[in-house]
Amino acid sequence: MESPVTFDRLYEGAKRFARLAMEAHAEEDQEVFLLHAGVSVERLAKAALVRVHPTLLTEVKGSDEMLLHFAGAVSTPPTRLRTIGASTAIGRLRKMDVLPSKPKSEADELDGLIELRNGVAHLGTSDVDDYLQTFVATVDRLVQYTGQDRDRFWESWSEAAQVALDDRSDRLQKTVLLRINQSRHRFRTRFADLPERAVEGVAQAVSERGLTVVEVGPANALFQTLSQCPACGREAAALFLAVDADSLLFEMELTAEGLLCGLCGFHLSSSDEVKTAGLPTVVQYSVEDLTELVSKADPSERLATIQLALPTMRPADSEELGWR
Repeated sequence: MESPVTFDRLYEGAKRFARLAMEAHAEEDQEVFLLHAGVSVERLAKAALVRVHPTLLTEVKGSDEMLLHFAGAVSTPPTRLRTIGASTAIGRLRKMDVLPSKPKSEADELDGLIELRNGVAHLGTSDVDDYLQTFVATVDRLVQYTGQDRDRFWESWSEAAQVALDDRSDRLQKTVLLRINQSRHRFRTRFADLPERAVEGVAQAVSERGLTVVEVGPANALFQTLSQCPACGREAAALFLAVDADSLLFEMELTAEGLLCGLCGFHLSSSDEVKTAGLPTVVQYSVEDLTELVSKADPSERLATIQLALPTMRPADSEELGWR
């Protein structure tokens, strides 16, 4: 009778949970990410041990039924399968120099990932540091050790996994690049079965062209305009722009403060992130660029709306625009 604990089963299970972990990370669900990432690492660590010899999955203490089964001395597996836990499997791989025990900080990160996985499984956890790089680095070492293909393991998440490991970029660049890759994956998943024309139709449906007033505050006003998304490449993203209260109506200088794509969900939440994504952070608009939201009103209502957005507008501005 074939053992239910085999390299192929453990390895395929690790792949499945790795993809679930990457999806959870893209959705910013930290608890689900930790849970799936920990399971993936545990199964892949056990697969690496099985690759050497199945007896490496047996506990030192307790019944010898599993030991005899894995050693091939008995063909029938025990009724209750009991193998070592994640921490023991990782410890054995460290002794085999498969996983690093030095530098100490790197080993601590992996231990922290497993501990948090256990914490999520039993009690839940609060906000914690991001363990994506630790997870990807551990998986890559184990995949290489077992002689498997890295890209086949990660499949559509291969590029995002590579970004997570890239130490050439600073923290902000890495965050934005990873988010771009995650959003591209989300876009491909959502629209994989739709023809290109249908996708363009959806893009038009979620797009709002022109310059629109979003909200007005005591110190500034927030607008939005249509932008091409850096992730999916479609012109379906809302670029959010802020302008100070003392800006002139006929030549408004607006600062890009964020972006949200209606197709792939890609988002940017600061001017620095907008700049890192390759979009302009400062753009010029005039009152004539305002959309139907304002232009459909009569002249007095139009002027009142803009005066709300820009409280310190000089009296001469309205005359220059031809409004009385």
